Order: sequence, then C-alpha cells, then structure tokens
Amino acid sequence: MSIKTLRKRIALVAVSALGVGLLSVAPASADVTVDEMLAETLYISTTRDGDGTANAGSAGADWTAAITSVGWVTDTSATTSATDGGVYVNGSTIRTAVVLPNAQIAFRADGSISATDGLTVTVTGGTLSQLAATDGDDAAVTLNSTMINSSFTTVTIDPSATPSATSGPKSISGVFNVSAAVGSVATISVYSGSNIAGLTTATAGTFVGQYQLTVVAASQSGVYSAADSTLVQLPCIASTDTATSSGNLLTYNTSDKCDNGEVGVVYVDLEDAYGAQVSTGTLTATASNSAFVYIDDGAQNGTIINAATSSFDDIANSDGVMWVYVKQPVANTAGTSTVTISLQGTVLATKTINWTGQVTTLAVDEANSCGIFSTNQGENGNIGGGCVVYVAKDAAGNVVNLTSQPSVADATGALVGASVSTTTVAGYAATQSSSDGYGYTMLIIPNNELSGAGSYQLKMTNASNAIIKSQVVNVKVSRGGVNSFSVSFDKATYNPGDIATVTIAAKDAYGNPIADGTALGTGTSVDLNSGGFSAVGTACSATSTYLGGVKTCKFAVLNDVGSYAYSIDVPTATPQSASVGTLPVVSKTTSVSNAEVLAAIVKLIASINKQIRALQKSLRR
Repeated sequence: MSIKTLRKRIALVAVSALGVGLLSVAPASADVTVDEMLAETLYISTTRDGDGTANAGSAGADWTAAITSVGWVTDTSATTSATDGGVYVNGSTIRTAVVLPNAQIAFRADGSISATDGLTVTVTGGTLSQLAATDGDDAAVTLNSTMINSSFTTVTIDPSATPSATSGPKSISGVFNVSAAVGSVATISVYSGSNIAGLTTATAGTFVGQYQLTVVAASQSGVYSAADSTLVQLPCIASTDTATSSGNLLTYNTSDKCDNGEVGVVYVDLEDAYGAQVSTGTLTATASNSAFVYIDDGAQNGTIINAATSSFDDIANSDGVMWVYVKQPVANTAGTSTVTISLQGTVLATKTINWTGQVTTLAVDEANSCGIFSTNQGENGNIGGGCVVYVAKDAAGNVVNLTSQPSVADATGALVGASVSTTTVAGYAATQSSSDGYGYTMLIIPNNELSGAGSYQLKMTNASNAIIKSQVVNVKVSRGGVNSFSVSFDKATYNPGDIATVTIAAKDAYGNPIADGTALGTGTSVDLNSGGFSAVGTACSATSTYLGGVKTCKFAVLNDVGSYAYSIDVPTATPQSASVGTLPVVSKTTSVSNAEVLAAIVKLIASINKQIRALQKSLRR
C-alpha cells in the first residue's frame, strides 16, 4: 500500500502547556472501553512501550495493566475504532493500520460467552508470543502444543478447555511480532464458534474481525509532513470564549481582524506521511511587535490567555496537536503581529494576525438617517425603525464590532427623554458589525406634549472607560398623524415628453412636518388623467411613506396636448377636501418672433458693410 493510499486518522492528543519531556496520548472518545470489553472483539494496544519491548499484560480481569506495543504508527481505517489506549475490531469487519518494520503489537481477543464455543487467533507475516488465555470466569487456561501450532502463527482454545458454565467471554492475549517486509501486509484475525475444536478446525468458526497491518519505512515515520499536517489561523476568541479545532478550519477568513481585547489563535496538528502524530522535536512560536505567545495542548479560554504576564514559546518533545495563542500587542490599540511557528528550528508557517483598537470616534450618518421623528413609538414601531445610522471606529479608522447599541446623550428640545432601541429586530435595529460597516437603531420618543425642533447625540463607553460622543444632530419631531396636506407641481405647463413631479406635503396638528416613514395611509388617491400622464417608477399609494415631510410622485407627460384634470387626496385627522385642478400640456414653440427676424437682418447688413469696406481698401492699393 502506497503512502498516498493510506487513509488519515485524526486523533486527539495532548501536550503539556509548560512542561518538557515525552507526552502521552490522551484517551480518545470510545465506543468500547477496555474495562468493559465486548464479547467477540479483537483489541490492539496503541500505547507505546517505554523500554522497546511490547507487553501483553495479563489475560485475566486486570489485563489492562501495562499492555503496550512497539512500532505502531496509526489506524488507517475509513472510520475510527479508537478506545482506551488502543483500537478494536468486531462484527466480521476488516480494518487497516500502519506499523514499522519488526513491530511488536500487543493484543487481546475475546470470544463468545457460550461454553460450547471455541476461540482462535491466527496471524500472517509474523509470529505470536507472550500468549495467555482465560476461560469465561477469568481462570487461566494452560496453552500447550495442541493449542499452539509449531510455527506460532495460530492459537486456539476449544470448549473442552473451559467450564460448562461461564460468566463472561473466554480470551486470548499476546504479542504479534511482525516480520513482514516493508511494503507488505501482515494480518491478525479472530474466529469464534462451536465448530472450533482444535488446531485442525481453528478457523471453522465465525469470522470475528481482522486487522491488516501495512509495514512502512521507519525513515518516514514520525517525520513532519507538510502535506499531511494542519497549521491554520482560527477565529479569534473573546475572554469568555474557548478555542476550537472543529469544523472546516481552512474556511476562516484570515483578512478579518480580531476585535479589541481578543486573542489570536493558530491551530497546529503535526503529522507524518502516514497520518500519525509527530511525537518528537521541539516546537517554538514567536510573535512580532512584542506580542505575548502562549502555547498549550488544550483549547484554552480567552481569559486565561489574557491574564498571562509572560510569554511562553517552547514545548519540547511535543505530541503533535496544540494551539498557539497570541495576545494583542498593545492593549486597546489597533495592531499587527506576525507569528512564526518552527519545529527543531525549521519554520513551518507564519501567520499574520490583525487587531482593531477601542472605539475613539462615533458619528451619525445624517445623510442616511431620519431628520423628522415621531413621538409615541415603541421598541419596534413602524415609524422611525432603522432611522439612526451610525459608525464607530478606532483610532486607525477601522470599523469595529460592537456588542451593544450606543445610547442617547444630551437630547434637547422635543427630544428630551428620548432613548434608542435596545432590541435588534431586523429592520428596526442592528448592532454595528465590521462586515456591515455600520449599525442602526431607532429613537424611542415619549408620548408627551413636546414637538418641533430638537437635537441629540449618541454616546458609548470604550474599553478605557472614556465616553465617546457623536456630533450634535439637529432634527424635528412630529406629534400625532397627518392633520393637513398640500399639493404642488414643479411646472405650471408641461410639454409632451416632460417628467412631471407632484409633491405632497403633510403636517401634524401643530404645523410640524410629518415624521419620516409615516405611510400616506388608506384612502390615498393620486389621480392624474391617464390620457395625458402615466406614472413613472413605483406609483404613489397608501403604503408609500413621507420623507422630510413630503412625498414626491413622478409622471411621464404623454404626447397629446390638452388640459388634463387631476385629483389628489390623502387621509387627514381633520377632514380636508382633495386637491383638484387641471394641468395644461402644450406643444413646444418652434416659430420665430419679429424681434428675432429684425436682429438677424441687422447682423446680416453689418456683415455686408464689412465686406464692402475690405474690397474698397484693396482697390486703392
């Protein structure tokens, strides 16, 4: 099996945050535990042996003690079968793995709990050693030449070796000594069933499972492979957040900036060409602009990192999976830090992390904000929703992400007592995000007797507890609905092909222009004779809204000249008649006036006289 065809198994491992020395593999999420081994299951130890000799442990109840292997690289099966300190196979399944030359793989095979069933372990590409067996009551079974073949490739226990009543499965444990050459495949298989009565019928039972072990060159095992490793920048984390390694890491947009006070995170997963974790070497990380670097084997909380007062930049003999955390170079200030990650002095990757600073400016976008507001509007009122658009930036001009809306400061006149919406209902209020580049809210104005002119500022407190205010914004406040309206046209007379603009101006009972966003209302009628005019764009209707106290409606003037009647009406609190009248459409003037003719004659005579004088002058010469 070539390296390219080996399937990669992603294993969770741990490294010590500050310690130096060999690091252990963390327990993976298990479907079966070694203390609750399922019947008819083959377990293989993936725990490294410290002295270079595998240990099969005990075949009894305490078999989990010190069961270790030598030369195990990784499980390459399509799906993981990880359990406490090892992997397993059952259910007549074949799984695959990678081992080094002369590997010593410790195993335990559990058979059926039936007293009439036998159990067999058989291997190819190697031999068995350190063999032991137990019956269903964990009593030792003596293995002799009738149970182990002469080549030590098959071991079997038959029903005669176990009591007639059992409380658990019978088992065989040992070490598989792989002798297959590099590039070859060695196998270990398990059979169980009543047809197993000795070595001659060792494989006559039900096939339990098999591991196929591909032997690979030791020179590539444990050596960092860029193609198989992952070093990616993760989303930044706030003080209350914890880093993660889940999801598609490569989709994170590294052009995004960390928010002020957040921690930059780089996820590191070092693997060799066989998909096994790199377990030796010294990993270092440094960051420019005096940014603190903190390396840990765990997905730490942002508060822990931000509390660090010294920089951590070394982990010796790392076991491959870790997080590199980077603090903001200067607190509350926009900045950049380039993180360099190296293994044994060789640079693996550089990541540039950017931060925004704290808010230093706050401005209301008056061009896109309302200029006339209405009293008596709730959190989600339909008048004035989204009417206050603002932009908060840091000292470097970056639009920052906010977690809450600004508040009202220094409201005057008709806006005394006003506040902003604290909800984020779509269309009414949205807290600023850097991706949008702005935030918006609405002014909530009490139902009082104030109306007319007023002003307001927005304010917020930044990370340094400084109060940041916007400019003073002068606006008007309407009280109540439409009480009266008037109609005007942009011309007294129109020509065919013109665009006629009709302006409807509405006021409340106190003479104030009606609030931005107020609908014309049910009963609205904007009727220009269809023989002479046709609506352009969206026709004015009951759902159309006022802006700046007016609503403009546009019509195309058709080709027929004449006088055309119009009738325009909008609902008012105080009854008011519709505005009616006529609009003349006349042809464009093409005739020449007497004055124009006389001017042309004078100009012509002057030209002729000039030419005569020039001729006379030439004749005198």
